[in-house]
Amino acid sequence: MIVTHSGRFHADEVFALAMLKFLPEFKDQEVLRTREADDIEQAEIVLDVGGDYNHEKKRYDHHQNSFTEQRANGIPFATAGIIWRHYAESIFKQMGLEADNEIQFAVEWLDAKLIEDLDAVDNGVYSDDPRPSVSLLVAMMNESSGEPEKQQAAFDKAVNFASDVLKNFIQAAINQAQVVTELEAKLDTLENGIWVLDSKAPFKDFIQNRPEIQRVVYPRNEEQFGVYCNGKENHLPERFRGLREGELSKVSGSEDTVFCHKSGFMAVTLSKESALFLAKSV
Repeated sequence: MIVTHSGRFHADEVFALAMLKFLPEFKDQEVLRTREADDIEQAEIVLDVGGDYNHEKKRYDHHQNSFTEQRANGIPFATAGIIWRHYAESIFKQMGLEADNEIQFAVEWLDAKLIEDLDAVDNGVYSDDPRPSVSLLVAMMNESSGEPEKQQAAFDKAVNFASDVLKNFIQAAINQAQVVTELEAKLDTLENGIWVLDSKAPFKDFIQNRPEIQRVVYPRNEEQFGVYCNGKENHLPERFRGLREGELSKVSGSEDTVFCHKSGFMAVTLSKESALFLAKSV
């Protein structure tokens, strides 16, 4: 039996439960929403209630003063992040991902894209500056009448919603992770901060934590090449920004440019040579 707290539900335990349901050992387990000590004691796994964190005993609460764990960036863990930390690898293996480096990338990618924010909201990180979030969507799924049967139905609906969201995020993480090995093999083309790719690939998340890659030149399609800048400090020169075709060609000195975004984070050309020329510009 899986136990989580009764009353209003929140995104962290809803998503934590949805995560566990991806695994065969938890998929068909009964879920009980309660705060009764006897029920918590008898449960196989406890989420977001009980005042205890012990992975060996499968107790996953974060509200007690003794729990102080946080990420390297300072975002504290809530139940969603705790469950993700312990079970994400098994989830990805269950979904067919095998290589260790790909699994590690996928776990970190999804945590940064979704789970970290759930934990931050649950721990009040944004309480002084609330904004739209997945956590808010889940919170609004609570039954306003407070009737237990309706609230249980609302909780079940929220878990199904979280499961669908997770399924899409997991597949996206797998897609991203499966090109990691391919992209790592292409790093030998990196020169003076400029990385030239000979084929289209989802590289943007791959380069985020690689400051040595300043700009990327890549084929957008059969007719166009792109320049993508890794961070604001590497945006293209201001003199190019917001210009198109003839005007951009005149200013840059390259004849087959298409446009440069007004913020300078990317540009499009008709040839690899022109894209490389823009990428090298300072």
